[in-house]
Amino acid sequence: MKLASIQLPIWKPRSISTPGAFDVDPEFMTAPMPKILWIELTSKCPFDCAFCTRKVRFGAGRHLDFDLYGRLIAELDSPDFIGLNYSGESIYYPKLLEAIALATSTGAATELVTAFSTISEPLLRGIVESGLDRLAISLHTMDPQQYQRIYRFGSLELLKRRVADFLEWKAKLGVQKPRLDFCFVAMSENLDQLQAVAEYAIAAGVPELSIHPIIGRHLVPHDFSTELVKSRLRDEFKGALRDAIHAVRGPHPGFTLNVLNPDLDPEPRLSRAPAYYAPALPTQARIYSCDQSPFESVHILSSGNVVVCEVHDEVSLGNLATQSLREIWTGERYHEFRRRYVSASVPECRTCVWKLAYEPQQWTSGVIVADGMSPQLLRGWHSHEGADLIWGKKEALVAIANPYRRKRVRIAGVLPHANGGESNHLAVSCNHRQIGGFDNRSAAFASFDVVLSLPEEWDRLYLVLWTSHLHCPSLHTSTSDSRDLGVGLTRVEVCD
Repeated sequence: MKLASIQLPIWKPRSISTPGAFDVDPEFMTAPMPKILWIELTSKCPFDCAFCTRKVRFGAGRHLDFDLYGRLIAELDSPDFIGLNYSGESIYYPKLLEAIALATSTGAATELVTAFSTISEPLLRGIVESGLDRLAISLHTMDPQQYQRIYRFGSLELLKRRVADFLEWKAKLGVQKPRLDFCFVAMSENLDQLQAVAEYAIAAGVPELSIHPIIGRHLVPHDFSTELVKSRLRDEFKGALRDAIHAVRGPHPGFTLNVLNPDLDPEPRLSRAPAYYAPALPTQARIYSCDQSPFESVHILSSGNVVVCEVHDEVSLGNLATQSLREIWTGERYHEFRRRYVSASVPECRTCVWKLAYEPQQWTSGVIVADGMSPQLLRGWHSHEGADLIWGKKEALVAIANPYRRKRVRIAGVLPHANGGESNHLAVSCNHRQIGGFDNRSAAFASFDVVLSLPEEWDRLYLVLWTSHLHCPSLHTSTSDSRDLGVGLTRVEVCD
């Protein structure tokens, strides 16, 4: 998001101390409770998509116990995101609208991914009225015959009617949500359909298309040997997919295409700045985070099993039928996994394509965002955009060293305004102690530059920046940016 009209604080350069090799303390890194949750309401699904492993792994499937779901939601503490889907088709969950209502009551951004074509009209209207933030429809072709071969249930014509009904209901009710997006699973057989799907999305007012190259995590009956060698994308397929994406971007430069597999990067590089790195991790490198970070995200399966992520979804760290989420999240099995994760000693994580990795450097006593992404921006940050500002989420964590045990810390950045005439408050804590903040009482973004006193002379400072209100650009402007923005940080450092 561009902020040309905002006057950012200007600081003179100063020397930055380097007191030893940077390492991550998983205890400080971990959120008190999960911020990001993917909840599998059901592993049942009448669709039998060619690429899906659900039937092979779960057979007929099962529904998540609704009472268990209710207890889970009641435990959450200010979550950022709740996705109500995983392997099954959530529109067949008997209490879907009730589940959405509970999820939205937490204040989290909510999402549902669905094949959608067989949704009933009452349920469709209920979803439009539900307060759900994002409805993502899986759409992999605009060819009716190919649709049948891929999905083996429903029809393309029925899907198009349901999309038209959805848009009509939104217009009738005058609501902005749910935002409609499309998801496209890229295979050799449907690459020639990417252009048609994108054009249909544009015509329907859909702001972005997410592209998921086929993955080979589990065996399926369909032959994907032209796309995959073992579980990795073939170079030939990656080249063909890049060409197909380029063909869409050419005539539609303003349309957003999100490619959700870093393995498509033709020249992955490691540096001191954390970034996606799909190849196997070299010995000296470390994992900064991943798309499903064990420090803030969790998966709940319909069985009640709690798992770290999709890669580790066959290893349960506990079950909600016998334990609370807090007991599992703070339990020894999760602790042990996180300790191994930060030391890059989990084999599956070392080879995972969705990891963000970096070459370890020295601790610094400040983070200057204009210098690039830093591994000391630990948790709760959106991607660095190559500018002098990085956006945090509702709660964001940054660590800096304090080798000379100075007594103050200086923080500068931008705080969005709240809507409805309220004040937006930035609260700052250090090592679990509140140290101050900043209030934006205006009706516009406000820059700030504050110096806060430390209650103790710690040699490591773990600073949590928490905002009382979030700003979502896509809800208030014409941009397709659907991020929830908390505080924008330009710089933080210890000072005299």
